[in-house]
Amino acid sequence: MKRKTNILASKIPFLLLYAAVIMTLVLATSTNSMAQKKMTIEDITKGAATVVDLNTADEKTIESLPGIGKKTAAAIVAGRPYKSVDDLKRVKGMSDKKIAAIKDMVSVGGAAPVAPAAIPSASEVKQKASSAQQSVTEKARKTKAKLAVGQHININTATKEELSALPGIGTIKAQAIIDGRPYNTPEDIMKVKGIKQKTFDKMKDFITVK
Repeated sequence: MKRKTNILASKIPFLLLYAAVIMTLVLATSTNSMAQKKMTIEDITKGAATVVDLNTADEKTIESLPGIGKKTAAAIVAGRPYKSVDDLKRVKGMSDKKIAAIKDMVSVGGAAPVAPAAIPSASEVKQKASSAQQSVTEKARKTKAKLAVGQHININTATKEELSALPGIGTIKAQAIIDGRPYNTPEDIMKVKGIKQKTFDKMKDFITVK
């Protein structure tokens, strides 16, 4: 009996040491847990203090707001600019409840700047002016001068430009008329391909063969 008591007494220091180690580990774990919890709270507080500008934030940032999904974030970006947070009411999917939930987390700062219109260089201005002038000249060239009443064109001697002034005659038909010379009567012009009675009736008072 005495021997057992001595053995038990000799183990007490080890038991106390073991208990001390256990307590140390428990306290360390508890301290780390509290530190992590404190860090999480600070992070949340810091995140809540970040205000999202509805006019400049990207979709990903807007999507991180409570109750805002990817589709709604895209709709918010598409609906810019906003003058007030209440303007979110016009965005599909944004109810009064959702707006109230994020009202303290968003702002409506300056709208995204619009890129200024590109100012053309001097060479570009000159080129555009030249193109416009060329277009006007081409249009004027294609516009036929009206023949005066009583004016006649000799289809046997007239130039292509003069023949082109006849009603219904363009540069292609004018060349065909030249190629079909000589003509004995004005009616002979109807032998030219593309010139029928209807076209002849328009020009008969303006043509001659002498």
